[in-house]
This record gives sequence, C-alpha cells and structure tokens, in this order.
Amino acid sequence: MSGRTNRLPDEARDQLRAELVRAIPARYSPAFHLIFPSLIGIGIIVGCALFLRHLQAWQLGMVPLAWVILNAGEWRIHRDLLHKRTPGMKFLYDRHTPEHHMVFITEDMAMRSSREFRLVLIPPYGIVAAFAAALPAPIVLGLCGQLNLGLLFTATAMAYVVGYEWLHLSYHLPPDSFVGRRKLIGRLRRHHATHHNPELMQKWNFNVSVPLWDLVRGTIYRADERREKLEQGRLGRGHQV
Repeated sequence: MSGRTNRLPDEARDQLRAELVRAIPARYSPAFHLIFPSLIGIGIIVGCALFLRHLQAWQLGMVPLAWVILNAGEWRIHRDLLHKRTPGMKFLYDRHTPEHHMVFITEDMAMRSSREFRLVLIPPYGIVAAFAAALPAPIVLGLCGQLNLGLLFTATAMAYVVGYEWLHLSYHLPPDSFVGRRKLIGRLRRHHATHHNPELMQKWNFNVSVPLWDLVRGTIYRADERREKLEQGRLGRGHQV
C-alpha cells in the first residue's frame, strides 16, 4: 500500500520538527553519526584493497558495473521501501516519509542545527547493514575463483554508501554554506529538492546520489515537459468533442 502524504501547514511542520528534535537522546552526537559510518566504510575499502592479488585490468570493470547495480538498487529501495508501507519494513517508511519528508520540503531543505543530522542520515549501524547486504555477491564471486571481483564489488558498495550519506547531508545544508554553494551540489540538490515536493515524491526523482537510474527509468521530473504533455492532452480531448 502506498502512503500518500500531503503538505503540512508551516506551523504544524515546525511543531513536528520540534517534537522530533526533542525526542533525540541527549547523548546523541552528530559528529559520531557522520564520522563513525564513514570510518567503517573507508576501513572496509582499505581492507579490500590490501587483499587484492594479481589484479588485472579487466577486473577493474567491476567498479563501474557495481556502481550501476548499486544506483539501480538505491532507486528501487527508495521507491519501494521508503515510500510504501512494506510488511516487515514499516520502520523504514515511518522514518522516511512521515518524518523526513514532512520536515524537509522543496522550499525549506536546510537543517537548522547539527542535531538534525539524525533526521537526514541513515542510522550509524546502517553501514554494517549495507556491508552485510553486499556480502552474498563477493562470497559467490570468491567461490567461483574471482576473489578480486568480490573485493572490488565490496569496496565499491562501501564507497557508494559513504558517498550517498555525504551527498544527502550536503543537500540539507544551507545553500549559502561553503558546501551548498558548490555548483555540482546545487544541481544535485535541486533534483533531490524536487523529490521533496509532497505532490511529486511518490513518482519522481528517487535517486539521491547521481540520478542515473532515474534517467534510465524515466522518473526525472521536468516541469516544462509535464506542462506540455498536460496541455497536449487537453487539446486532444478538445478536438474529440
């Protein structure tokens, strides 16, 4: 079942935001939440690199292949788990759609304090969960005698998750901050901010990192094209009358 969420009035949104921030434990550390998963991810990447043996040029093709697979996975997880109530995965939906999307909307994407990292970043243990989810592929590749491919897949998966987190966080920084002023971040933030429109979030702009799979699946929202198609549809119906 899809969850449909309408835009909250600003006063109600501010109240929800205050309630969510008050519910954050006093011991919560924004720095730990950001740095710990990154260090774990980088550590796994380094470990994978150290175990590579007799690396051949063709094996490096696993890196872009894995990246595309991960980008497609990000798109599908975002669409099917974060925006739909799925049995056994309701906690993902509850944290994402009724909370993250209610607090941050297209016109107001910036966090107001570092404690709101908790409303943007995946839980610190998420990097471990991502590692566990990626394990079947390297295990199968290792059993097939392609340990290097397995290690490259794992390293790419960890780099993808760390990059995803840093990019997502950057979209929710003030746009006039040092990071927010970078042109690339600005372009990616606009793509993600469009997804934060309550009227569009169920169908458009599911990639949070690089919107490759949005492009492949035709889910990049282009307002001008949408208006043109709607206008053509109205004209077509007018000719039929």
